[in-house]
Amino acid sequence: YVRGRTLQFHIQRHRQEFTDTFIRRVFVHLLNGLREVHANKLLHLDIKPANIYITMESKPVLLDFGAARQALSSDHQRLRPMYTAGYAAPEQYRNGDDLGPWTDIYSVGATMYTCIAGIHPQPANDREKKDQLTPLHEMVRGGFSPELLSIVHWCLEIDHLKRPQTAFELQKALTQEP
Repeated sequence: YVRGRTLQFHIQRHRQEFTDTFIRRVFVHLLNGLREVHANKLLHLDIKPANIYITMESKPVLLDFGAARQALSSDHQRLRPMYTAGYAAPEQYRNGDDLGPWTDIYSVGATMYTCIAGIHPQPANDREKKDQLTPLHEMVRGGFSPELLSIVHWCLEIDHLKRPQTAFELQKALTQEP
């Protein structure tokens, strides 16, 4: 019962107001919550603008844990995959053996990409076949630091070992001064 709107609403109606500072602030706060999720050996697995609520105080709240999995425990059961194209990491399309915090990090990166570009990135399973992801620096003119754009693309690496491995690692990168 918190007042506010989804990040999806803000992207559709107020994206022109997004700044480097706004994105960094929102996602640093969001990653605090995601760190707690991961500390409890859970993965969200469906992070996207529609599942992030921005309160009236401009604080992000991560919603909809319907796809969440206890994937960080060694005795997890095989569950039917649930994901959203454009936001799901490549490993979510496969057997799921490579799932980890980096899987949610991909989705955070895809969500930041959407905040900046106004469209979601090319679905990861398509990128594995033929990567045609348009780099953000080709889509936006000013308003965002090259460092932020690089961080977003770092999160969107197809190889999960090349992405930030933890929410804290990403959070640390986002708090660095450009």
